[in-house]
Amino acid sequence: MRESIPVLPISDPAYWQDPYSVYRALREKHRVAQNEDGYIVPLHWQDAAWAVKGTDFIANGIEVLERRGFEPGDPMHTWRSNAIGVMEGDDHRRVRSHATSALSKRNMDAIRPLIRKHAHALLDRLTGASELDVHKDYASPLPRLVMMDFLGISPDELSSSFASMARVNIVDCFGPRVTPELRAAANEAIQKSMDHVAGLYAKRRLEPRDDLLTHLVQAKDVDGELSHGELITLFSTIFGSGASTTSVLASGILELARHPEQAALLRSEPDRWKRGACEETLRYRPAIIAIGQRSAIAQEAFGIEFERSEPIDVVIGAANRDPERWEDPERFEIRRDPGVMSLTFGMGAHFCLGHAMARATLEEALACFVERCDALELANAPRWIPFVMENKLDQLLVRFEGRTPTIRSA
Repeated sequence: MRESIPVLPISDPAYWQDPYSVYRALREKHRVAQNEDGYIVPLHWQDAAWAVKGTDFIANGIEVLERRGFEPGDPMHTWRSNAIGVMEGDDHRRVRSHATSALSKRNMDAIRPLIRKHAHALLDRLTGASELDVHKDYASPLPRLVMMDFLGISPDELSSSFASMARVNIVDCFGPRVTPELRAAANEAIQKSMDHVAGLYAKRRLEPRDDLLTHLVQAKDVDGELSHGELITLFSTIFGSGASTTSVLASGILELARHPEQAALLRSEPDRWKRGACEETLRYRPAIIAIGQRSAIAQEAFGIEFERSEPIDVVIGAANRDPERWEDPERFEIRRDPGVMSLTFGMGAHFCLGHAMARATLEEALACFVERCDALELANAPRWIPFVMENKLDQLLVRFEGRTPTIRSA
């Protein structure tokens, strides 16, 4: 039966420029597809959401990296083994409860003025400019600056180890083309990151502050429930999540440049429409390509027989454009009901820890951008980087007419 299931053309570079048309054509005739490794891919929202939020399918474990050549003892293997994303049951609840408690101490409403402050400061540098490189000038530095504020990390605490992290996208280690060069770069970057974070934790233990690092250290020292490896992995994962926010922010600016009427709407009433702009960008261009799951039991699902631990690929872009959940899903429309959530941050037990932080950053960043940059138009033909696990534009250049900012919030 599986021989009749269509295969996603992942090895074709053209697929990565517009995978959504492929999903749409397949969804009209099929319930599922499969990737080139033979993993089943649900094409409909209902199936995809059930596979992520329920208990019949659970998160992929360390074997995902092992299939891509990472071995026990490799820094990436060690790091991933301690990650909340591979945990289930009591271990997952234990680590997540500490992370949730620590993150809840950082008030998102309080940080929104800081997001706007950083956004305007970056855009102030472009006074008189009529063209900008979205990644270099805005989408990349802004989430990093916001994350430093949110976590309580000072600029002097960012050592050169994070430069190596910037040269490799760890998410790509889970993708379809993991080369020896990528494995070597990822192992080096993760080791430097873990060493650096360990040093920061040692510093907070001696000099506590009211920040996330200190709260996590106290969770380990007082409760004795976070191992050293869990502590290091948890913080580095939270800090590194800003890279995904960069990708989504760039995607949002792309779509607002392509849809000037949507940019004008957001510009006219930012407080009314910024949440819709954020949620629509997340739906339309999710950061992560797919959520890797595996069957918890031998079972039948989506009309297919699965063996226990058999992996599946929940492709977020396919689920996020299902017409059974969204009317005219191929249209970018910020006036959709933002309460109709997409699959971008996952669902269920493994719902993204940093979703509130990412949403606040995207809402304020998109609103500030259209306030300052009018008459947006693309200055280059957008190209999506193929064969990676994150929706990343190779480069995005836009032209605009600069606007004087309104009175800024304190």
